[in-house]
Amino acid sequence: MAVLRRMLHKAKSPTEGKGGEKRSFFKRRSSTEQEVPPSGPRGPEERPMSPVSGPGVEGVDGHDGRRRISFLKRSRGKTEPALDTATADVGVGKEPLSVLQILQLVKARELVLADSHIIELEGECEKSGGRQCEAHTDSGRKVKDVALLYKELEAELAAIVRGSLADPGTTSHLGQLALTIEQEEKADRERDSRGREPGELRQKWRQAVKDSVSERLSAAQTEGNAAIDRRLGSLGDQTVTDLIAVWKKVAVGYPREFEAFSVYVRSYHEAVASSLAQIAQQEMDIQQLYTFLEWTYCLYFREVLGHEELTAHISKQHLGPLLPADTLQTLEDNCVSMVKARVTKQMKKELDVEQERWRQESKVFHSELANRIIQLLKEDIERSSAISEGLESRIAKCGLQCLADFLQSFQGSVLELYDQFADYTARMECVVPQTVAVVNCCPAFRDYIERLIQKYSSDEQELKRKMMGALDKVERRGVNLLTDKLFSELKPHFAKLLRKKWLQSSEGFEAAIATIREHFNQFHKMKTPPYQTLVDGAHRRVVTEYLRPLMHGRVSCTSQEMRTRLALRLNEDSWKLQELFHSLQSTMTWLDLAIGHLAEIIALKETSCIQMEVGVLVSSYPDVCKHHISAVLDIRGDLSPTTKQLILECLQELDAHDGSSSLARDRALFTEIDQATAINCLGFGGTSTPGCLTQCLQALRQRANRSR
Repeated sequence: MAVLRRMLHKAKSPTEGKGGEKRSFFKRRSSTEQEVPPSGPRGPEERPMSPVSGPGVEGVDGHDGRRRISFLKRSRGKTEPALDTATADVGVGKEPLSVLQILQLVKARELVLADSHIIELEGECEKSGGRQCEAHTDSGRKVKDVALLYKELEAELAAIVRGSLADPGTTSHLGQLALTIEQEEKADRERDSRGREPGELRQKWRQAVKDSVSERLSAAQTEGNAAIDRRLGSLGDQTVTDLIAVWKKVAVGYPREFEAFSVYVRSYHEAVASSLAQIAQQEMDIQQLYTFLEWTYCLYFREVLGHEELTAHISKQHLGPLLPADTLQTLEDNCVSMVKARVTKQMKKELDVEQERWRQESKVFHSELANRIIQLLKEDIERSSAISEGLESRIAKCGLQCLADFLQSFQGSVLELYDQFADYTARMECVVPQTVAVVNCCPAFRDYIERLIQKYSSDEQELKRKMMGALDKVERRGVNLLTDKLFSELKPHFAKLLRKKWLQSSEGFEAAIATIREHFNQFHKMKTPPYQTLVDGAHRRVVTEYLRPLMHGRVSCTSQEMRTRLALRLNEDSWKLQELFHSLQSTMTWLDLAIGHLAEIIALKETSCIQMEVGVLVSSYPDVCKHHISAVLDIRGDLSPTTKQLILECLQELDAHDGSSSLARDRALFTEIDQATAINCLGFGGTSTPGCLTQCLQALRQRANRSR
């Protein structure tokens, strides 16, 4: 403005008149000079007198003068202030306005008219030498004046843009702004060489929009150190509010070809991206990082650009990414690292809590360990699933690796606990509850691992085997521990079976049944499938232990009556065992008929019937061998060696069925029993044979091997 004041001061110095005096370009018209109004009535094309240039503006440049007046009529707002009358009284078309007058037009937001005079002044500069004659005082001053006026014009343009965003109701000058830009671009087309780049004013307008948007969004985020969720919330709310106002009130003030709404949308998008880039440089904990990534990946596009009043007017595919790919990758890497560290630490803490519960000899049959560990993993997977599928998959795989490491520690701790239980001499009442509680963790872990592997990491079979192997050991050792505890209490009862007192009283067998029921009242609190493994294994072992004394020849019949009584007791006990284990939900129903078949072999009288029953027994239990059948035949006490040999002759190939087939392994029963020693070898009746001696030695040898 100091420059402008000096220019005005020089303009007031005496000058030459028309008759030989040269008039200064910047001289203001005297207030005494009168304008002679044109004679005759105004035609329909004439316009009211401009408060700046008067009625003679048309004569400044012929057609161009009329064009400027036409722009003025179209673009002037109703509330634009009139210029001072001292500056409005300008010569009739022969003399351009002064710099100060043009500046006043700019301030009055008569942008189209002001720009037309600036263009005219710029043309005068080019005619008088332009930049090549800047050494000349007058030409150099004009060039500087043009630059200063353009600077003021651009500043006013930016103010209009800023004001329209701050108060969308005051958009009356946007038309002037748009027409000014179009006028500049027309001048660019008419003159190849100008001091400004073609389309520069439109670029300045776009930059003004960007700057205004950036200022508004920066102010909306309150303090820079505010919580990230509040900053993002404020950023989104301000963007939505502003874009709705732009669509409804601001964009309509521009010509359609300006595509003003798209310009504003892109400016807001870039301003949001800039804000996010600043936030991304901050230190964030895992929850803040989740919030930031979710807003960046999803919420911005869903709740801001996808707002119900905006989504139909915004083409999201034309907008670039909010953050560069390498920045997002770094943020995701940080997220995965933080999840791994946090989950590993929390899992260790949960295992420590569980071990403390063991030390307190808890008698509770339930543990929340598996649920707490799974919930830890679920939280991060579910949180990441709201962000992107890629991050969700990475977090899930990270969780699987953390779980694999945890299960190794869990297995080691549990096996140590089992070893302590095996050596327990006191407070045995806590063994079953704690073992059941520990084993019950395995099905939950197993099911969750299967689902994670299937959904996220089907190629991680080695990792799966590692985890399942740890769970198998925990389950198997737990089931074996409980089974051993059960049979340690059943041992005295089984010792009473198949003796003379057993034939007379069922007290010992009933005590064994009661002991099994009592233990399974506790074992039943174990989850499936480990419970199924436990009850099926117990069923097989009970039948095995029941048959063992029978195979060892603990009893020998001396009469048909005794054989009938023995067979009857065997059948009664068989039915009781079937009823017991059916109630306990055993699936080993193929064991039900084993005792009954042996009872039939003992009770039948006809050799042919015995042979048929032996055949049925062998077909049902492929692992039965000749020495097993020989032991049962010896219990009868009534078969001659010839008859016995006749029965066994039909089974010459039984020795080949030594439990080696897959069917025998699936239904192994008799291979679990020590090979029967020949009762006759021990002098309990009948004749001793070399074959019996061989069987006896084989049985003793195998028993010695097992004891090792």
